[in-house]
Amino acid sequence: MIQQPFQQLVESLAAKTPTPGGGAAAAMAGCMGTSLFLMTVRFSQGKKANVDREADLARVEALLADHLERMLPMAERDCGAFDRVSAAYGMPKATDEEKALREKAIQEAMVGAMVVPEETQAMIRDVFVAMEQVSDCIGKAIVSDLASGAALLLAAAEGAFLNVRINAAYLTNRELADSTMKRATAVRDEIRRHQDAIAVSVDRKLG
Repeated sequence: MIQQPFQQLVESLAAKTPTPGGGAAAAMAGCMGTSLFLMTVRFSQGKKANVDREADLARVEALLADHLERMLPMAERDCGAFDRVSAAYGMPKATDEEKALREKAIQEAMVGAMVVPEETQAMIRDVFVAMEQVSDCIGKAIVSDLASGAALLLAAAEGAFLNVRINAAYLTNRELADSTMKRATAVRDEIRRHQDAIAVSVDRKLG
């Protein structure tokens, strides 16, 4: 998916097909937000104001590059996970045995479709945690890019959370669903705090 031309990617999102959907879009937004964070860190290196923070900036640059590399396949993984859900729903259900096998396959696929966006959400949280270490190094000329990256990451996290939530709603294993939702909600709230802190800081810098 990430190898597609942008126009084709947008058209595939708009198409009347189950995938790519919101989970894949969230993962791609996460990649864009992470990339903007990386750009601001790279522009902040070698600046006189950050002479004492070069080691910090280099470390965070490496962290963000690693996070981006791990996030890039998540849109494709999200599509694959939901395609397995669709395939499970398409299984035969003429007999009781077929119905039981179909329901088992649906439930297993739903778990996978829930886990992938939860992983995306956790990756986004880790990106914010890394950026927090050097966000004060970002100069006024590029703080809009920092805030834009944070906004994209927040949108990605909210989209990922919604995909966790909708798949959890279909699970018959309510203990698993409830524990997953508890984790996802805590991570979502943490991400919101990180994004809000960046927004406040940028507002202050821009006056």
